Amino acid sequence: MATAQERSLQVNGKNIQLFEGGEGPPLLYLHGAGTFWWMPIHDLLSRSFHLYLPVHPGFGNSEGGEDIEEIADLVFHYTAFLDTLGIAKVFVVGLSLGGWAAVELALRRPDRVDRLVLVDAVGLRVEGAPTAEFFMATPVQLRSLLFARPDSALARTLVPDSPPPERLEMALRGREAAARLLWNPHFHQRKLHNRLSLIKVPTLIVWGKEDRLIPLTHGQAFAERIPGARLVGLDGCGHLPPFEQPESFVATVLPFLQGKE
Repeated sequence: MATAQERSLQVNGKNIQLFEGGEGPPLLYLHGAGTFWWMPIHDLLSRSFHLYLPVHPGFGNSEGGEDIEEIADLVFHYTAFLDTLGIAKVFVVGLSLGGWAAVELALRRPDRVDRLVLVDAVGLRVEGAPTAEFFMATPVQLRSLLFARPDSALARTLVPDSPPPERLEMALRGREAAARLLWNPHFHQRKLHNRLSLIKVPTLIVWGKEDRLIPLTHGQAFAERIPGARLVGLDGCGHLPPFEQPESFVATVLPFLQGKE
């Protein structure tokens, strides 16, 4: 099992919190709005790749949140991030908010993306299947939205009823950063909807069948509009398949990333 290292990397003059580990081709993992630390899924992926898990600006201990006003700003940030590391092209896995950043990166800089995996990605507005409101949700409500089994130990660990003060402060900071991008994004969602047909990189879409935050219909919409994309729904998963079903998730994405299917 790979051991993760944590360091600070300067990108455009701002310190970015970076977790990394493993050996092999570079894999960029773009995290969601509330899960920005190394977890068992990253250990599993780092068996086959050198995994880079940067924390988005404004989240965790990463600086530069004031520079991220729309999702396109993350594209420029991660292009600079890859330049800083000297990486020309990378596999990309994006979860939730990170999925939106990943698909925008594939649209705007296809030369930097080898293969793309979107996991319960935000970014679209689907008629009849609205994204649930989560910014004002209580911990109990949030667990119900995020997890197939909201009373599980995993759910209570990731979304505790009473987080310690230092974790609460970090969570509030991350929620503020997420709100900049997700509070009222309909204009950008409409543009993405119209651009998905332009994606040329091989794309796999993975979705939790019991996602109550972003319904499976959104995954179907991504798959219908991205040329050649394939959708896989995972049983027993809510919004966070990499955490609820890490082994099944890796068994699904690894053959695709390795070009074996």
